[in-house]
Amino acid sequence: MTRLITTVIATALLMYTALTVAEEEEHPRQIQVFLGGLQLDDQSGRWRNGFDEPVDLEFPSSLPSGGMEGEYVYGEGYVHWGINPGGSIAWKSDDTRISGGFTDETGAVIRVDLDNSFFLGELHLGGFVRARLGSRITAYAAAGPMIMYGSHEVEDGEIPEASPSNGTVVIESSDESDFGFGAYARAGIDYRIKDQQRIGLGIRYMYAELDFNRTVGKVDIEGPQYVLAYTMPF
Repeated sequence: MTRLITTVIATALLMYTALTVAEEEEHPRQIQVFLGGLQLDDQSGRWRNGFDEPVDLEFPSSLPSGGMEGEYVYGEGYVHWGINPGGSIAWKSDDTRISGGFTDETGAVIRVDLDNSFFLGELHLGGFVRARLGSRITAYAAAGPMIMYGSHEVEDGEIPEASPSNGTVVIESSDESDFGFGAYARAGIDYRIKDQQRIGLGIRYMYAELDFNRTVGKVDIEGPQYVLAYTMPF
């Protein structure tokens, strides 16, 4: 009886191990960590800090960014396909400029040029394909919907009025945040360096509309992101 129980337990453990290995081979998973720069399109908005005048929002040449991508494979071969969850953040504490003008009580246009900070975070879930181009090289592409959070803060400042008043207009610091739905796409190429570990280059693109009601109004968050990536199984 003891031998029978031992045999049953051993058989069950062997079956569980075999199923687990088969499942891992059939549905491998990997994670990709990336760093890069997000390049957003400059655009116009509405200055909401008490003036409701048109302004230009000028982003820096590149916002530092980073994030993580997951790949859950459901179809294997020379071309893999599956689900791609992930997320990223981008930020800049300065060099994001608001420039524009508004009309004061004398009828003169006063120029505005202020520093402000910017933060973006997004989560997405889409589908991906990955193809083998050689024994060590793979290329991939993915796309899907995303949800984005953005925060915009304008620093306070004083702007001289036009003559004859020769006074100053005080711009008070203000901040605003918003959530919005959008879409993302990503593509790249990886080179296997060791076991299933890879390094590669990629490009991501995302779009969403956010409403910073107390600062510059509605802004289209849109632009490419160039990244250096490291991929490994998990």
